[in-house]
Amino acid sequence: MSIDMREVMSLNLGSGAGQFKVMPLKLGGGERGFVAFYASCYDVDVNYSMFVLPTDVLHGIAFTGKGEVLWKRTFGIMPSAALYCFTAIDMDGDGIDEIYIVDNTDPEHPFWVEAFVLEELDALSGEVKGQWKWPNYGGLERSPWYFRNHVFAGYDNSSPVLVCAQGTYQDMYFQAYGPGMAEKWTLSIGKDDKGARGSHSFPIVDINNDGIDEVMWGERCLSLNDGHELFCIEKDSWNGHSDMCQPVYNWDSGKWYVYINRESDEDIAPRIGLYDDKGRPVWTAVDWGHIHKGWIGRIGEDGELLANGMRITGQTKDATGRYYTGITEFVFDAMTGKPMKIPFSLFDTAPVDVDGDGRHEILRGVASGDTELIDREGKRICHFGGKVAMNTKILDAPGEQVMIYYPDGTVKIFGDANAEDSEAALRRYSSSYYQRNQYARNIENNICMHGGI
Repeated sequence: MSIDMREVMSLNLGSGAGQFKVMPLKLGGGERGFVAFYASCYDVDVNYSMFVLPTDVLHGIAFTGKGEVLWKRTFGIMPSAALYCFTAIDMDGDGIDEIYIVDNTDPEHPFWVEAFVLEELDALSGEVKGQWKWPNYGGLERSPWYFRNHVFAGYDNSSPVLVCAQGTYQDMYFQAYGPGMAEKWTLSIGKDDKGARGSHSFPIVDINNDGIDEVMWGERCLSLNDGHELFCIEKDSWNGHSDMCQPVYNWDSGKWYVYINRESDEDIAPRIGLYDDKGRPVWTAVDWGHIHKGWIGRIGEDGELLANGMRITGQTKDATGRYYTGITEFVFDAMTGKPMKIPFSLFDTAPVDVDGDGRHEILRGVASGDTELIDREGKRICHFGGKVAMNTKILDAPGEQVMIYYPDGTVKIFGDANAEDSEAALRRYSSSYYQRNQYARNIENNICMHGGI
């Protein structure tokens, strides 16, 4: 049956949306909604060469799956993904998520880290339920290195764990909390310590299937139980920064793998690779370059997992977008590393299974602002325009849906009217990995994290 994409929800934020980051929200009684943070200006990069003055403040909104607004408010922190971060998890076990966000109590001084706080918000009202000082272990180092704040969460044998982290490229600090914000563990990784730095994606995965989640902090796998390191890929020879690290699951063997695309230390090989659940290489490829925006998805002719990665030689950013030069694309059989060729570009794309058949269609133009849906042969199915906010099981309906946001502040959800969920699709949706990583804020790397299962 052919795909028939239709609009199933629409709302307007009441102001423009140059950036819009969203995740699901448990509202109690089995009802799900969404929490999002947005601004009319594009995401502000704190790197000296890319920083532009923001023209808006950060706004927050919570809404239901029918588009009914629960609350709206503004925040004091600058609308930069390097500064503010958020997640949602039910820490007290009442069936309603709490929202955790990094905010600034002194908005007149946007880089004054001493004024940064972690706030707990009520999901139904947006009111502040708790506030804690945000750690400032890094002093006042170079802003591209220091201003990288992170909040994420997972489970330790069904008990929720909230993790705060600072740093990506050099010194890195972690603080983990259990229910009641009881301190669970802390960890510091110095800039001169061996092993990988962080990544722009940090998926939560129970990589050894023992009931305790781990986080892939770049190519370093850390336990949410006590912060110990299960493995660090090529620890003695690689201490750089990966653009993304994507867990990949083999349903036949019940084993996890990790797919990596490396960004920094551009002359150290390999740049792309698949590693097993102990961090050992399965296959590697590409000897040099900044690898960017790659992912794995079921986009082979018969739904096989294919891996892709993009080498870029330059990038710039202004008040409306980010631009790349010198793009070279690589495609591989995901499990063997055999080089593949496909008849269309995968740059600025993400996987989504809109019809529920267990294989992926492809969203193209996800960040450039002119999104279209194509099939595995590269043929256009439909055109959405706008930028992708979510591409997962958004609503209680067959298939995966797509949430798109537009410059005028309109947010829409589209779904396939003919979708029917296959056994393979239902198996993916029920995975704890799938469910937990719906709570990854939608930077361009994280909207690809479901493709490998």
